[in-house]
Amino acid sequence: MYLHFVKMAFRNQLKNKLFSLVNILGLALGIAVSVLIINYVSFEFSFDRMHSKGDRIYRVESQFYEGDQLTDDWGTSSFGYGKAIADELSGVEDYVRIGVQNPEQTVIYHEKRLRETGIAYTGPSFFSVFDFKLKEGNLNDQLTRPNTIVITESAARNFFPNENPIGKLLTFASGSNFQECEVTGVLEDFPLNSHVRFNYLISYATLPDWMREFWLLHEAYTYLLLAPGKNPQDIEAGFPAVADKYRPTDVLSNKTWAAKLTPLTDIHLTPQKQYERETKGNRRSLYTLIVIAIVILLTAWINYINLTTARSMERAKDVGVRKVSGAHRIQLIRQYLAESWLVNLTAVVFAVLLIFLLKPLFDDLTGESIGFFIFHEPVFWLTSVAILLLGVFLSGFYPAFVMTQVKPAIILKGNYFNSGSAGMMRRVLVVFQFAAALFLICGTFIVYKQVRFMQRQELGVNINQTIVLKFPVSRENVNDAVARFAENLREEQAFSSVTVTDAVPGMEVAFYASNRLQGAPVDQYRLYEMMSVDYDFFNTFKLEMVAGRSFQRGFGNEPSNLLVNEAALPLLGIPTADEAIGKMVLLEGEAEAVKIIGVVKNWHQRGLSNGYTPIMFILNGRLGWVPLKYIALKTSSADYDTAIQLIKDRWNVYFPQASFDYFFLDQFFDNQYKADRRFGRIVSVFTGLAFLISMLGLWALAAFTASKKVKEVGVRKVLGANKHHIFYLFSREILLLILVALLIATPVSIWVMNNWLANFAFRTEISYWIYAVGGLLTILVALATISWQSWRAAVRNPVEALRYE
Repeated sequence: MYLHFVKMAFRNQLKNKLFSLVNILGLALGIAVSVLIINYVSFEFSFDRMHSKGDRIYRVESQFYEGDQLTDDWGTSSFGYGKAIADELSGVEDYVRIGVQNPEQTVIYHEKRLRETGIAYTGPSFFSVFDFKLKEGNLNDQLTRPNTIVITESAARNFFPNENPIGKLLTFASGSNFQECEVTGVLEDFPLNSHVRFNYLISYATLPDWMREFWLLHEAYTYLLLAPGKNPQDIEAGFPAVADKYRPTDVLSNKTWAAKLTPLTDIHLTPQKQYERETKGNRRSLYTLIVIAIVILLTAWINYINLTTARSMERAKDVGVRKVSGAHRIQLIRQYLAESWLVNLTAVVFAVLLIFLLKPLFDDLTGESIGFFIFHEPVFWLTSVAILLLGVFLSGFYPAFVMTQVKPAIILKGNYFNSGSAGMMRRVLVVFQFAAALFLICGTFIVYKQVRFMQRQELGVNINQTIVLKFPVSRENVNDAVARFAENLREEQAFSSVTVTDAVPGMEVAFYASNRLQGAPVDQYRLYEMMSVDYDFFNTFKLEMVAGRSFQRGFGNEPSNLLVNEAALPLLGIPTADEAIGKMVLLEGEAEAVKIIGVVKNWHQRGLSNGYTPIMFILNGRLGWVPLKYIALKTSSADYDTAIQLIKDRWNVYFPQASFDYFFLDQFFDNQYKADRRFGRIVSVFTGLAFLISMLGLWALAAFTASKKVKEVGVRKVLGANKHHIFYLFSREILLLILVALLIATPVSIWVMNNWLANFAFRTEISYWIYAVGGLLTILVALATISWQSWRAAVRNPVEALRYE
């Protein structure tokens, strides 16, 4: 009996090959795209779930409160947090610290010199807390002795392609500091879905004694392994008392030092914090992609349902005869479900082919090459089977239910198609399709509008025609050598300005100090970003002064002076920029106060996702713990090749043993919007696919409707209807449904997109013309989709339709 249902299903699909093809292709495309999206989303949600103790591992993150107000929130902790928490609070089974205070250094082996960025300092507990696998070396001997290092397989292949790395010496150079480390182990490359990813792990004991438990340098990631059943909130509650015991009493005494314990598996998808160096995912964007995948799959199923119910008239008499002949309702339902099985399984086969064909394009779109991650997850196969069963049921049961509800007498009289029993649900489903498509289209417009707004917004800083060099390494005094190098280039006509600094626009000023006005109470200490600059910094980047002046040569004791930006004034308690001039500021760790000589207009130091931050400027060398890192050169023309060659020639004279590394500042700054642009591209591509599937179904529906309205059109033309009336006959219902869909999609889209825009400190406004344009675009595409069928019906000779009447 079941074989009979399959045969009948196969025959029914072959009767109308065009509609069967539309159904299968639409479902295959929907399934393929949905699988690719879910594969990517699953990968993002899988971060840091490979550790056997992962449910008990938490990262300690620094928070500072003034009363109940959170003033600072950092992803890192100080070097002293881990040991103090383990010693003072119960329930901590183990801990590990990963120092990231100097992640970029030049690595040297014989004649090979490479500037590497994945460098960190950690201890032997790294292997007891985490489950990262050691490929070579004795596990008990790793990271226990000073000047030892564990490297990854990739680093080993890079420096030791044809020799055993164990026992070899690598030299790590930063500025004038050169340090040799013995390779004692080779670590398996970190998984792509791990937020902990370093190529070089230097033993924690290599750090200077003063730094290992230092509480004022928050440049370490600290991870706690809690005892089973331990509540992390107990650690958070007990930390302020620990901080009061260990921190220096005169530093930030007005603030409550707090700790936030973030579960290891949540780190990747929590919002980016200050001091965090890893590239994080966006939970809201992933939820958006899940919604898009569901919409695409539902759209494909809706096409199937609509076409099946629309074709119901074609099969109505068959159903009527079978019911009169004694066929039970369950038999008719089985028949429709068999057809749904056939279509869905065929679509799955085609979807598998599409997945392999589209995977490279999808990887290029997302910027991630993750393979078929979900194919290794049993839950994926269980979920897929469940979704397939749901799809078969939804796309098969409803048409069967509609057909078996109608009385045989109505069917056999030929009045079923006009009875409206199937039409209302079909209209509801079409409205859903268009509402979803309009929601995605308008959302795409707003995403691109925000990205364009960020890219075109006045930054308040000039980053054009700027080449930035990374600081060299030199065994002599590197700062003096860089000063001579910069002065030499200032004499060249190819450069209008040259400046040496610790940070350039586009990056976080990652050095903080607790400062206050001289004479202000001790509880007025606030945290400020400290930026080390030279005399040419403000001129190079064309920063505007709102009061006072910048640092100038020839003014005498300029190292005793200070500049601040406008964002620093409220924290200092100074109402206006003019009133700031001449005020004295006590810097953390400094005995003598410095004088404010200028106030700089706020500018976007980082992308527009971030607000203005309070910054203080000191001359290079004034604070020894703020290292210089960059040399920025403003070119006089756009002939970058000549400029770079000139720079490189001079570089080789001053720093013959240092690698030459540079970047263009405008490109570097624009890279901050890379994730937003990628998200916009992803949404737009999948919006287009969802829209395409909707239009494919609409086209097939229009074609089938046209075939059933042949006689009606013939009669109307005989009675005097012209082509415009016929076109209106076909399009009026679609126009009405699109307008209803627009009314539904608009308020939902506005609410969702306002929440998305709230993530940006500086954002565009939602323009309501977007929804008008989105609706108009949808109408035009829909009319274009059905116009061919309308035109064929309008120009057809009515005699052909009525010759047998």
